[in-house]
Amino acid sequence: PANELKARFDSSPEELRQAVNGICDEASRLEARVEGIVVDTFGDTIDREMLSEELAAELDAKATQVGLAAEQQAREALSGRVSALENAVPQKSEMYFGTYTGTGSYPRTLSIGFTPKAVIIGHKDGLIADETAVYSTLMLQGYKTDYCGIVSNGFTLYEYKYSKLNYNGAQFYYIAFR
Repeated sequence: PANELKARFDSSPEELRQAVNGICDEASRLEARVEGIVVDTFGDTIDREMLSEELAAELDAKATQVGLAAEQQAREALSGRVSALENAVPQKSEMYFGTYTGTGSYPRTLSIGFTPKAVIIGHKDGLIADETAVYSTLMLQGYKTDYCGIVSNGFTLYEYKYSKLNYNGAQFYYIAFR
């Protein structure tokens, strides 16, 4: 009896495999038949109007949930990218901010500790220029104007009939790009 029992257990995997394969074949045939019925019945498209109110509401809820999850994932990805850029941008273009008060004396060199590639100067009141004066400007390394220029370790303001970049007592802000 022990040998018979052992033989029976040893043969079971093959019988089990055959049975499982048979079930899979039957399932495939059933799936094909059901698909044919759906296509014949609904014309390959199921519209919302064909669904019960409960099923339509459940599908709407799932669609909303999926949409919200996708939106949250997109927001998190965007937040990660913004954080990465906030860390990378200062390393790519170092910017230094400063202020000075005009003295009315020209030429005036402002030393900032490095030779900038560009400098933007703005009047504290937002004045840019009018028909008789320039209060704000952009300087680029290698391009000297009549009223300002980038020099070693800073920038210089020159006397010029329209320049008010060093107007006595006026407050100015600058951004220097390293």
